[in-house]
Amino acid sequence: MKSNFNIIAHRGFSELLPENTLPAFDLAIKSGFHNFEFDVQLTKDHIPVVIHDYDLYRTTGEKGLISEKNYNEIKNLQAKNNFNLDDKNYFIPKLDDLLSKYHGLSNLHLELKSRDQELPEIVLESLKKNNWLDSNKDMYEHGGITISSFFLEQIIRFRKLNQKEKTAWLLEKITDYDLEICLDQAIDLICPRANFSNIKSVTRAKEKNILVRNWGVATKKDLIIAFNSGSTGTTLDWPLKGKEILENHENNKS
Repeated sequence: MKSNFNIIAHRGFSELLPENTLPAFDLAIKSGFHNFEFDVQLTKDHIPVVIHDYDLYRTTGEKGLISEKNYNEIKNLQAKNNFNLDDKNYFIPKLDDLLSKYHGLSNLHLELKSRDQELPEIVLESLKKNNWLDSNKDMYEHGGITISSFFLEQIIRFRKLNQKEKTAWLLEKITDYDLEICLDQAIDLICPRANFSNIKSVTRAKEKNILVRNWGVATKKDLIIAFNSGSTGTTLDWPLKGKEILENHENNKS
C-alpha cells in the first residue's frame, strides 16, 4: 500500500467496539492504527467530552442533549451503541482523559462537533493543559494533532486563538472558492467526502499547498476512489479491512 496514504480509525476501531470510547481507541492502536478521529462537544457545565451525537440516545439509550446535561449526570453512562457487551468500560470520555492517555502514542484528529462558540477555546485550553501544543509533528506523525470541523466558523475561532496547530475543514466536495477560503484562513487540510474526491480537485489543492484527506467511506468503491485521487488518507470504521483492500488493489495493479 502507498506509504503516503493514511488510514485513520474513525471514532476509534468503531467497527468492532463502541465508537468514541477508550477501548475503541485502544483497539485501534493495538491493531496498528495510531491515527484516530474523535468528536468533542461541551456539557452544560462546559466539560469537553468525546461523543458524536448531540443527543445521548443512540449511544447510551438515555434521553437528553449533551448540552443540557452536567458532566456528573452522564459520567456513569455506558456508551455501548447497541453493542452486546457485558463489561462496563464504555464511558463517555472526558477530553482531558483522552489527551492524557494517548500523549505521544497517537496522532489525533479532533473534530469540533458542535457550534458552541466556546468550544474552540475550551478545547485549546485542554490541549495546552495536557501538553499537546507546539509539537511540530507532521500531519500523521505520532504526537501530532489536527483540529477539524464541518463548521467553518469553529475553525476560524480556533485559528484566531492559535496559529500553529493544524486545522482541517470537512465538507462535501472541493471547489476553487473553498480553496481560497482555506488560504485566507490558514487552513492546512481540506476534507471532501470520499466519493467526491478526484485527481483534478486534489491536484488543485496541492498546487495551493493545501493537503487533502477524505471522510464518509461506506464501501470498498469509496475507499478505492479516495486512494486513487491522490488524497493523503481517509477516516475509516473498518481500518484492518481497508488496509487489506488497498494492499490487494495495489498488488493487482503491479
